[in-house]
Amino acid sequence: MVRLAMRDVRRRWGRSVLVTLLVGIPTLIVAAGGTVLFTYDASSRETITRDMGDAQARLEFGFGDTRLSQGADPNSSDGAVRTWADKPAARLPGEPQGSRPSTSDSSWYMPPTAAVQKVTGGRVLTTTTSSYRVDLGERRPRVSVLGIDGRDRAYKGMATLTSGRWPTSPDEVLVSPSGVRRGLSTTGTVSTRTGREAADPVRTLRVVGTADTPRHEALVTLPASAGYDTSAYLLDRSTPVVWDEVRRLNTYGMVVFSRHVLTSPGSAHVEENELTPPGDQGEMRLVVTLLVVGVVLLTVMLAGPAFTSGSAQDRQALGQIGSNGATRAMMRRYVLARALVLGALSSVIAVGAGGVLGVAASEIIQSQRPDDVWGPADLRWSYGAGLVGLASFAAVVAALVPAVQASRTNLVQVLRGQVSPRRVRTGWPIVGLILAVLGGAAIITVARDATLDNREGSIGVAAVAMFLGAVMILPWLLSMLGRVVGLLPLTARVAIRDLSRQRGRSVAGVTAILAVVSLTTALAIAGNSQAERARQDYAPSAPLGYGYSSGVPATLAAVAAQARNEGLRVESIGTVRDAVAAGDSDAASTSRTRAVVVQRPGCTAVQTLQDQSGRCAAPSTYGPFNNGLAVMPARLAQAYAGLSSAQRADLELGAALVVHQPVAGLYNPPASPHGRSTRLVAGALSLRAGQPTGFRVDQQVSVALVHATVGRGSPLLGRGWALIITPETARRFGWQVTTRELLMSGAKDTTAAVQRVADRAPDDAYVVVERGPQDPTLKVIRALVTIMAAIMLVVTQITAALMYAEGRRDQATLASVGASSSTRRLIAGWQAAAIGLVGGLLGLAAGFVPGIAATYPLTDPGPYPGPNGRIGNILTIPWAELAGVAIGVPLLAGLLAALAVRARPPVLVRRID
Repeated sequence: MVRLAMRDVRRRWGRSVLVTLLVGIPTLIVAAGGTVLFTYDASSRETITRDMGDAQARLEFGFGDTRLSQGADPNSSDGAVRTWADKPAARLPGEPQGSRPSTSDSSWYMPPTAAVQKVTGGRVLTTTTSSYRVDLGERRPRVSVLGIDGRDRAYKGMATLTSGRWPTSPDEVLVSPSGVRRGLSTTGTVSTRTGREAADPVRTLRVVGTADTPRHEALVTLPASAGYDTSAYLLDRSTPVVWDEVRRLNTYGMVVFSRHVLTSPGSAHVEENELTPPGDQGEMRLVVTLLVVGVVLLTVMLAGPAFTSGSAQDRQALGQIGSNGATRAMMRRYVLARALVLGALSSVIAVGAGGVLGVAASEIIQSQRPDDVWGPADLRWSYGAGLVGLASFAAVVAALVPAVQASRTNLVQVLRGQVSPRRVRTGWPIVGLILAVLGGAAIITVARDATLDNREGSIGVAAVAMFLGAVMILPWLLSMLGRVVGLLPLTARVAIRDLSRQRGRSVAGVTAILAVVSLTTALAIAGNSQAERARQDYAPSAPLGYGYSSGVPATLAAVAAQARNEGLRVESIGTVRDAVAAGDSDAASTSRTRAVVVQRPGCTAVQTLQDQSGRCAAPSTYGPFNNGLAVMPARLAQAYAGLSSAQRADLELGAALVVHQPVAGLYNPPASPHGRSTRLVAGALSLRAGQPTGFRVDQQVSVALVHATVGRGSPLLGRGWALIITPETARRFGWQVTTRELLMSGAKDTTAAVQRVADRAPDDAYVVVERGPQDPTLKVIRALVTIMAAIMLVVTQITAALMYAEGRRDQATLASVGASSSTRRLIAGWQAAAIGLVGGLLGLAAGFVPGIAATYPLTDPGPYPGPNGRIGNILTIPWAELAGVAIGVPLLAGLLAALAVRARPPVLVRRID
């Protein structure tokens, strides 16, 4: 039977190509996408040379003074480093007591090299990664710097010299292609400063050559002059660092990237309780399970129409095999053999082509984003072999039902060319409905309950049951469809009733579309919901489109001057100046300071400051521990709070803006007092250990109130402002205002203008443009939806082509009774559109369940509210995109199918059915 199947594939190569496309499309996508992801996700094993050159290990001190446990690759999820807070790290020989920081921010800490060398042996070398600001005329961009000594063979591979020579002193550098893209010259000198302090001196470095840097650092210099943003040691010796030595070095607080252990991870033996898995791994496994099950079901269902239509088209061959003595088992094996041959052939071609496309796509993406760090082209042939086996198995599974149907072929009817529609059994749709409902309910229930064990297996079984139930309903649904089309045009009635009559071939086509649309729907709902969660949790620094800067007053004055030179409108946001510790950035350390309190009737100022019950709690308090009072122009307050013109006018006349945030959460200020006016009390606040102990009132003022409610996504979210007044109001009260922030706007291209300001700003300035949440999830989801829509279009066209090839006699019959070419085109178009619409609408319903289930692990923050104050999952349904896939694509497929019909009808042959 395999030989017969191979012969048929060669003889009918046109149909074989169509079948190969149906089986191979999902395999091609998975292979190409996997290649891109594996290439992008560079593992520590793939970046050994970039990270440690020719050394045996890279040693880092990244977790303070605690003892560690690590896996073979500390950068991977299964090798994550665990710290033991109750087990202090052992001291290195000669390391001073208490020299290590007690926090996890120990990248600045470098123990003595001699101390490290005593516990490791060999040579211990330093490598650093930092950033400089460089002077390029009026621009001062920040660039990354790699600190190595390229003359030493231990650093070989961390950078490659392309011209000139290696730096020999701290005042010499090499420039990489990444630095050239940023405007650096490959000759002459470069003026730099670290930019950590405003008074950092300018250093002039001489360019002595160029180098390629695998991690795209702009400059290469000696380790001693590269700063201390990230520092590590390289261990150069002849013997490898084996796993037992890695565990010994962990006791000193070292994170060890061993060349030997990374290339031979099997030598690492870690107890399960020694590592702390990332917190989201269980949730992400649930999402991955849904995705894998969806791809497998997609492969099986896409292959269905190929073999169902093939079985119908090859009825004559089946009849001849049966008439020559073949048993029913042989006829089943014939259909399964065709599926095996075509499935194996298509999967091998698809995996190979997918690998090539994945490598090409990786190169294209890297060329568009040259500063991203990618790994080498990663073609995982073991995964490819598994994918070939999975696709071949899916093809055979898809052919099981056609094989059973083929074994029940009525030889007399087949040899006479007769086709009889099969009767739908009453029980199957009921069983299918029960399976679909129970499977869908189980998916939602399991996804919501994070306490269940083996959730991934339960989700997989429930998803298969739900889709199997949906497929079992299809024959009944198509049979009913043929009975309710009486009001449609003639061509539509003929097409849909033919689909209803030939359910054996139409069910498979509808199933394929159902699989594509359901997977698309699930991805779109999950991705859009996750993006909405990111959007709601995002706390903007300024109104959308504004430039924003923060810093000390002197720095902001320089930024403002540069912004005005760029034609930007500059407006300031300030706070009431501290009357006791003027100019002191750490007012909380003083025993007295100045405070502004909103005092409620019946409450003293100190009661208001200390209140925990809410009775006297103030909506705004300005002090060393709460920046609840902001001073800004009314126009900015309107932009921040979305005020009406009347509210803005009140603010300009001296009112105060009270900010309400009624949702419960971390950023919720106390409720504001009721009424149209309130009393502000200013005076000297006494502190003890940072807590208010007394308040001497020296000023009381009454102000009218304007109320504004913070909504999700508001630029007021998370700012901590509960009361806003204008600079004119502050001056009327005699309060001195200190500028803390700047907003810039008004240029033709604000983004470009603010970027020029940032390039020319002082080193300690923070200058950005508020663009809103920049989550790439939506772009990825839209790309996937577009790809799936294209797949759906191709699948619909191929299914329609197979059905049209089988129905040539029907086309000839229509032509013989007077049907014009336009009538036959309309019938073919309605057939393709009906297949797509039925499958699309049913797939839309089926995809809602896994899509909603995926939102629970992706968008639920757990028992604690996010910045938007919301607890629970977020559900966002992209109706327009889904309507385009489920309705728009089938209509387009119908139009294309109609255009593909030949104007000349097939030759009529004698029909006896």
